[in-house]
Amino acid sequence: MAFVGIDLGTTTSEVAVYRNDAPRILKDARGDAIVDSKVGIDPADRKLKVGKIVSDFMEQDPNNGVAEIKRQMGDDVEIDLGGEEYSPAELSSMILTHLKESAEERLDEAVERCVITVPANFPDPARRATRQAGEIAGMTVERIVNEPTAAALAYGYDEDVDGEHVMVYDLGGGTFDVSIVEQVGPVLDVKASAGDPHLGGNDFDRALLNHVRERLVDEHGVEGIEEDTGAWHTLLRKCEAAKKTLSAHERATIDYTLTESIDVERSTFEDLIAPMVDDTAVAIEQALDAAGLETDDIDRVILVGGSTRIPYVQQLVERVMGQSPQSSVDPDKAVALGAAAQAAVIEGTSEQIIMDVSAQSFGTAVVDARTGQAGVYDEIIPTNGKYQKEYSETYGTLYENQETIEFRVYQRESMTDAERAEIEGEPNDGFTLLAKRAVEMPPGPPGQRLKASYKYTPDGTIDIQLVVPTTGEEVAFQTRAEVDEAEIQASRAKVEQAWKESEYLDDVEALMEAAERELEKGELSDQKEQDVEGLLQNLKEALAADEEAKIRRLEDRLTDVLFELDL
Repeated sequence: MAFVGIDLGTTTSEVAVYRNDAPRILKDARGDAIVDSKVGIDPADRKLKVGKIVSDFMEQDPNNGVAEIKRQMGDDVEIDLGGEEYSPAELSSMILTHLKESAEERLDEAVERCVITVPANFPDPARRATRQAGEIAGMTVERIVNEPTAAALAYGYDEDVDGEHVMVYDLGGGTFDVSIVEQVGPVLDVKASAGDPHLGGNDFDRALLNHVRERLVDEHGVEGIEEDTGAWHTLLRKCEAAKKTLSAHERATIDYTLTESIDVERSTFEDLIAPMVDDTAVAIEQALDAAGLETDDIDRVILVGGSTRIPYVQQLVERVMGQSPQSSVDPDKAVALGAAAQAAVIEGTSEQIIMDVSAQSFGTAVVDARTGQAGVYDEIIPTNGKYQKEYSETYGTLYENQETIEFRVYQRESMTDAERAEIEGEPNDGFTLLAKRAVEMPPGPPGQRLKASYKYTPDGTIDIQLVVPTTGEEVAFQTRAEVDEAEIQASRAKVEQAWKESEYLDDVEALMEAAERELEKGELSDQKEQDVEGLLQNLKEALAADEEAKIRRLEDRLTDVLFELDL
């Protein structure tokens, strides 16, 4: 049974496995190592599809597909796809199913366990939804790992960073994180993290899109582009392509029609994204302050995420840090590679030890004894609190013979030392109620004591222990929501039904296309070329004769041959 690491990204996703003392990426049936995080319904045959092809469906009608699912993880919403309502976790499970099946084809063994990465600043509900997505996809999610931590693990296999302070700057399609880590022997010690779970390259695309729309109006008199959803989506894709072009060239042309186009200079694009990119410098300072370090204390800076290919981003990091950032590992693949390395740690294949931190604070709602104000947030685990370290506070009853204390556990997404926020019953913006428990208190005067201990686990949950010292009364629980197995099974059945509508022949055809691309490269040995050509011919004959059993056997053999080519 294989144990894989998965980077479930906003824009793209990847799956990796630890083999021969190192992590490596696994390609899907189409030969893609990087899979677009899009789910759609092919309008031609109503089959479910995952990946780049969904963009084509969405150009015909944006309702044919769903993108940027990650940004809605943990939200209580239903998203329409093909006339069926799905939760963000269910849609994400379709991407995970695609990655799982791709890994199984490459490895020729079942994938039942996984590590999935999330942004360091992902709130608890989003982490729960990510875990749920993995379970719907039929995997046991052994660990939810912060993306910059995973990236640091990957770089540790590629570069000797022992004894160094390393800053990981992770700017992807939809999220941004920065972490300060130190590698000491087998121990990867995360000092601090900061970031924004709602900032990424997709926001740059939209900034460019709005700029182009305004110029099409001013220069060509084109009105109402945004009202034509297909044309709007197509223009967005062209802006995304232009963004990539501008990373290598000083100018890009965005064609709206054969006669209407807009030229965009790199400097113009940089002006558009500068306010957003410059905000990442604030997160860098926050992370350094939390770690108790200065820029001069950082030995190297590594870039992660596709958006770090933008020259302006690289220039900002170099300007702030006073050194050139590095990207020796593919920025798009580093997180997945690190996830696979984490899987190896859990499995005992690697001796690496990880000491991570929480990017959020955790606490409870109390009555301020000095002012009598109710609903005051009292922080117990601070931002960048260490995994497995116990944090404790003691509280007291308010009035004589108070029978119970209702203890509420809150997560605060970001909190400075100076912030004290009011919570009236339910959380205001920035707070999430994770759990609540009632504790029986002994009769007596006000001030009967209750000790609350919090511990942030590597699993991303909070272990809470409430103890009444005078009676020994104890209540212990976790913030992780109980898994509703019936709900998981219902979601799994719904997703599997949609998945079945994508016939296995789609994967066979994709495999054949990948094999033909290998032949076209002209890089195979004579024997390998003969093997691939022979299998392709036999597959075509089996398909023509509709011999399913033979097709399956040949598919497995061709998969094995292509897998060997990746080694």
